[in-house]
Amino acid sequence: MRSRTLVGMWTLVVLLSATPVIHAQDAKGLGPGWFSLDSSVGLLDRSIQDGKGAIEKPLGISISGFLDTSYTYSSNRPGRAVAHDISGRYFDQDHNDIVFNYFNLTLEKPEKDWGVGFKVVGDFGRSGELLREATLWGRRLQDEPSAELREAFITFTIPLGAGLQVKGGKFVTLMGTEILLAPGAYNPNISRSFLFNFAIPFTHTGALLSYPALPSLTVMAGPVTGWDNPHDNNNSPSLHGGLTFTPAEVFALTTSIMYGPEQRNNSGHKRFTWSNVATIKPMDPLTFYLEYTYGHEEKVTASLRNATWQGFAAIASYDWTDRFNTAFRGEVFNDRDGARLGGDIPGTHRNVTVSEVTLTGSYKFTKMLLGRVELRQDWADRRFYQKRNTGSDKDQTTFALQAIYAF
Repeated sequence: MRSRTLVGMWTLVVLLSATPVIHAQDAKGLGPGWFSLDSSVGLLDRSIQDGKGAIEKPLGISISGFLDTSYTYSSNRPGRAVAHDISGRYFDQDHNDIVFNYFNLTLEKPEKDWGVGFKVVGDFGRSGELLREATLWGRRLQDEPSAELREAFITFTIPLGAGLQVKGGKFVTLMGTEILLAPGAYNPNISRSFLFNFAIPFTHTGALLSYPALPSLTVMAGPVTGWDNPHDNNNSPSLHGGLTFTPAEVFALTTSIMYGPEQRNNSGHKRFTWSNVATIKPMDPLTFYLEYTYGHEEKVTASLRNATWQGFAAIASYDWTDRFNTAFRGEVFNDRDGARLGGDIPGTHRNVTVSEVTLTGSYKFTKMLLGRVELRQDWADRRFYQKRNTGSDKDQTTFALQAIYAF
């Protein structure tokens, strides 16, 4: 029965993914399509854009954002008796629920008007709640309201050489392929990778200097209070930085690091994380993303063991038309000492290797309304995934739907 369910789900995704290919040559821009809603929702798009422009122009501030709703079903049907429904997930952890993930509001002002720019980003909804819970505003992770100040920073440029830009405040990390969703910038897949959820931080608070050393090379570095931590919890900041190398339009490499103490009231035990992301675009519709991330921390587990984690992920994204995209992701992540996926805590595991493959189809019903469908298969070398209320399994399958409306 389970195998037939898997075959049925994969067939559904493949059919949805293949349908627009028939009319690939007929789709020009966001012209008429089989599922186009330009004549209905498109009218709302234009009204919102006109109204937003009337506010932005006198204020000189860019206003943008999006609304995001999704549904995820797990074949393991995890019970409600645990803190996290779907194992190995964070932002998409809720099983068999329609979830309002985001109302995102972004306000941005460029430097050119005042010599100082700023950006403020607020998240409201389930993802705002989860992001706030992952941020160490207090002494420990805890339940929080469904709102989070994701970013709040200023920028200015010192006229030194090609221009040294300074960013100060709270901002998202440089690390990883995937991002916290931003207006007009969405990950290729609905679900987040293990690397995004567990191998790297989400945000930092501090300062970041950026300098274009060459036309193809930008270098960034600066002190930050820590890993998802607005406070300096040990009187010793960490270093965050990296470089972006773009020698040609078809290739870009971003490598970034974070180094410093992250344990409360302990500045001696250091954490080091190194992330590398290559973006390869061999032809206009096709993009490959390759990521390798490595992390190490001293005496971090409950038994004071050093911890190491690392993983590799690859994404192939293809734009069949300007409306339709499919993305395939494969990934392997090893948490050798249990510092990221569990640890020496009762009921969790050490030395777990998890992997997954994910297929996602995306369709633009209008310029501002995006619909997506996804099928994902997870594996582990131990019984890592919760199954119903009390069981566990070495694999799980999830099916997800998502709608995003940008403004």
